[in-house]
This record gives sequence, structure tokens and C-alpha cells, in this order.
Amino acid sequence: MPQPTQHFLIYVLLLWTTILTIIQVGFIILFYTGGHHDHGPFQNKSFEASGAPMQIHANNPTSPPSEDGLLLGKMLSFKATTDNTAVKWIAVSQDSSLISDILTIKKDGYYFLTLQVTLTSAVSEDLDQRVNLTWAHDGHRKVLLQGVINRNTHSTGLLGKVEELSAGGTLIVNISKSITNIDNNGYLTHLDVIYMLKP
Repeated sequence: MPQPTQHFLIYVLLLWTTILTIIQVGFIILFYTGGHHDHGPFQNKSFEASGAPMQIHANNPTSPPSEDGLLLGKMLSFKATTDNTAVKWIAVSQDSSLISDILTIKKDGYYFLTLQVTLTSAVSEDLDQRVNLTWAHDGHRKVLLQGVINRNTHSTGLLGKVEELSAGGTLIVNISKSITNIDNNGYLTHLDVIYMLKP
């Protein structure tokens, strides 16, 4: 059984821990509800004394824009037009600073390429109609994307890949059979390019 003086010390200790807990909860609430007014624990006091505003960037590395204003990258979309002999890809937004009208790459970088080709009529039952996107550079050719047109959907579906490409090469879309029945709607037949700067 505790002594009367021990009872008094226990009550003082409980009162003290209760007060400290209330104070800590108050500080935590003020800190996380905006009561700290951007005075974080890592703020440099020399900036505060000089009156100069301190800019904080959390994991946002900045890189200077290139000569044509590309900061991080760019997106381009092309739709197909056909005559009886060839498919021509026309940019939806007119900007030839990255890719020319004949799909020649003008800047080194990483390219996310997507291609979808859809036909207006069914494919012959005995023939597979193949579609591929080829990269031609310095006399060498490399197939980047390849697909077969599905007989039920009349489409390749969306083909996509990321590649590191250098300036001067050309993207070529090859279709193995007749090109007269390509659906020219931009949402069914399209070539899309997302360009990302190399670090």
C-alpha cells in the first residue's frame, strides 16, 4: 500500500505528464494545420534576417530550356491521309521543330511512339495484313513496332514503345497489303510521338 507522500508524488507526476501531452498535441496541431507560416525546421535564419525571400524546391530539378523552348518534352500527333499509292502522315498541330513533314527526327532524345492503323473494310481471310514502324538512319533499318490487323476489329490496336532516337533518322510506316481501305479518322488511324529530353 503506497504511503501518503507517494500519493501526492503520483498525482504531481500524472498532472505533469498530462500538461506536457496537451502542449505537444497543441504544437503538432498548429504545425500541421498551417500555423507554422512556412517556418520549417530547416529554414536558414540568415535569409530571414536579411529580409530576402527563401525559395524552397522539393525534388523539382530545373533544367534550362533549349534554344527552341523545349523544357521537358513535347507531344505530337499525326493522322493518315492516303492516295492510291502511299500513306502520308500529317501533323495535327503544325510544328516542325521536332519532326519534319516526312517524319524525319530533328532532335536527339527519348521518343515514346504509338501507332494504330484501322481499315474501313475487312481483311482478306487468307492474308494477314502487317503494319510496322521502321527507323531508318545512316543506311540501317530497325523495326520499332509491328502488328497484324485483326480480322474482327479491322485494326492493329495500339502499338507502343519507347526508343532513344538521334537526329537525322526517319520514321517509316509500312503496310504489307493494299492501302486503299485505310480509315483516315484521326481517332482510328494515328501516329503519336512524345519527345523527352535526354538528361
